[in-house]
Amino acid sequence: MPVAFIPFTMHASAQHDHRRTFRTDIERLTDGHLRSTPLDVLRSTNTQAVFRGAVPKGAHTATDASLAQYLQDRLAREDIHLDLSVSIER
Repeated sequence: MPVAFIPFTMHASAQHDHRRTFRTDIERLTDGHLRSTPLDVLRSTNTQAVFRGAVPKGAHTATDASLAQYLQDRLAREDIHLDLSVSIER
């Protein structure tokens, strides 16, 4: 059975202690560091970026906040520290 993917938009901001690594973190995200969550950068600056992506449907896709926390936790495991807000496309 095919897995359903949920599209979303993600706004990422540099955390105060990690501003100097922000550009590198954005590059790592677009190079596939979030396996099974493809991301495209829509626009970015030195402190903020906007992505469009999709994630497999699951408990983490119930709300915008739960998806943001899920993604933030996954990124932290990759040593990528960003403040995220997410809008699930319904």
